Amino acid sequence: MYRRFLRPGWFVGHLLVFLAVLVCLRLGWWQWDRTHEATGTVQNLGYAVLWPIFAAAFIYMWVRFLQLEVLKDEEDDAELTRIAAGGEPRTTGTPDDSFEATPATQTDHTPSDVGSAAPDDDVPPVASAIPAAPVASARRTPSRGRTVAVSTVGDENPEQDPELAAYNRALADLAEKDRRRAR
Repeated sequence: MYRRFLRPGWFVGHLLVFLAVLVCLRLGWWQWDRTHEATGTVQNLGYAVLWPIFAAAFIYMWVRFLQLEVLKDEEDDAELTRIAAGGEPRTTGTPDDSFEATPATQTDHTPSDVGSAAPDDDVPPVASAIPAAPVASARRTPSRGRTVAVSTVGDENPEQDPELAAYNRALADLAEKDRRRAR
């Protein structure tokens, strides 16, 4: 047990989980007693079994949360150690190597060239700019995600795309006919 988890803020979390477990167990006991009364039903029996499962879920989630906090601290310590040794801070990439870039995701698009007919040969691949990060332990860490492409909608001039302009004209004609019919 890390001393960090005995600080007042963490102690409040421990206390809340402990109280939640006690409430769940007490509700399970109450449902068990209701099951044995004359008006008890199978639903009471189901809840008598379900409330202790909720208590176990609270314990599992709290322990898992504490484990993830320890993993995050280990990663932060490894990062600070690497920076102190003269290495560069890792600003992009993930500790999870399960995402491999495909040819469709290796280009770096800007909002101005998305949707244009420009070839992607002159755009540098993103994979060369992002160093692969080694996994620190055998336990799989949560993925931090990666931005593949960014695009915007509505920045283009309608005259650049004749098909879109024709579609918009057809919609405008239909709207005008609808307005005339409504008069």
